[in-house]
Amino acid sequence: MRLDDHLELLITENGYDEDMNPTELTTTIDIGKCKILPNTAASRVRGNDGNEYIYAYEIFVRNPARIIVEGDKVRFIKKDETIDKTMTVRGFVTLKKWEKIWV
Repeated sequence: MRLDDHLELLITENGYDEDMNPTELTTTIDIGKCKILPNTAASRVRGNDGNEYIYAYEIFVRNPARIIVEGDKVRFIKKDETIDKTMTVRGFVTLKKWEKIWV
């Protein structure tokens, strides 16, 4: 499988500035190369809450720097830039040296 696409993990931290105004800081962690496959068959994935979700994309990552879990926000970019989206992870599974993510 050719890993031509790119994946980033977005971590948002809420806090307050010196005047006690709410602030939001987003940190980006580069996960690396991945493979993005669209869900053309309207397949579903069951979340940890027991509900079924129709996912939009399957993302395959080899040896991720950090395991991405349900509820994380990720940004993924197709090599030809036809897809550049930020979405919430609906499910995941680890497969030996791979992680499969549904968003």
